[in-house]
Amino acid sequence: MNHRLPSLQSLVAFEATVRLGSMTAAAEEERTTQPTISQRIRTLEERLGLPVFDRQGSRLTLTVQGERFFRDISPNLKEIRDACERLIHHGQRPSPSVTIAAGSGFTHLWLLPQLPALKRAFPDFTFKLMPIDRADDPERQAADIAIRFGPYMPQDAGRLVASEAVFPVCRPDYASEHGLADTLTASHLTQLSLLHQDIKDPRWLDWTQWCQHAGLSLVPSDDVFAYHNYALLLNAALAGQGVALGWSPLVKDYLASGQLIALGPRVTRKDYGYWLSVKHHRSAVIQPIGDWLIDAVHQQEIASRA
Repeated sequence: MNHRLPSLQSLVAFEATVRLGSMTAAAEEERTTQPTISQRIRTLEERLGLPVFDRQGSRLTLTVQGERFFRDISPNLKEIRDACERLIHHGQRPSPSVTIAAGSGFTHLWLLPQLPALKRAFPDFTFKLMPIDRADDPERQAADIAIRFGPYMPQDAGRLVASEAVFPVCRPDYASEHGLADTLTASHLTQLSLLHQDIKDPRWLDWTQWCQHAGLSLVPSDDVFAYHNYALLLNAALAGQGVALGWSPLVKDYLASGQLIALGPRVTRKDYGYWLSVKHHRSAVIQPIGDWLIDAVHQQEIASRA
């Protein structure tokens, strides 16, 4: 006898016949015919090289080896049957859906790359990402998890995801071409293509505000092309078109890969950052997901300092 296993059909036919007391009953359970069950059991016996039933007389009686074999396989087949039932039952239930709203930059540059890992961590959930920049947008307020950028607001009850840290970023070759080292100076700014965003939002630093916090003077220029969103602006920096302002969580992957380099000075504002809040009536269900997101940002920060 070789070591190839008997077919699952033959094992099921044998187990059902013994459990139900007849081949006819086994055929009904398996939705087949009695001759088919009989043939599957004979195939099993041929594979095993010995009979499992004593066919002398009218009653179907197990042999000693058949009785032992039934005791051995019956619990395992029951486990397989129960596992299939659980999977079928689970597949018929709709997966709970979780909506995560955040600014377009954070959504595209941080949340979207983290989505596969988030799904692996919470396989029973489906996730919908909503890039929303307006803080007063009704869809943002209705989201299960909302991540906003701005100052600390006591009434918001948000948890800090990442403190604000803003610094210039550009391609390494762009820095070499323009003689940029670690820190920008006011004289550098007059020679560089500064990449701007067209959204006028007091929560976000533009070049003028960043220079004020960095202690640098900036001569206004009329020759400015403004990008509609932060992802487009960052793509321009990746294409070597100039220097952009980088927010730490949004540019970490590009810095780690060497596609962009960070320049000084580094600007921070007290109590500014990314804040996560959970919709109150689903907090018990959603809170672990919020915890996971915050931990993922923190782990990236630790890795970047290593």
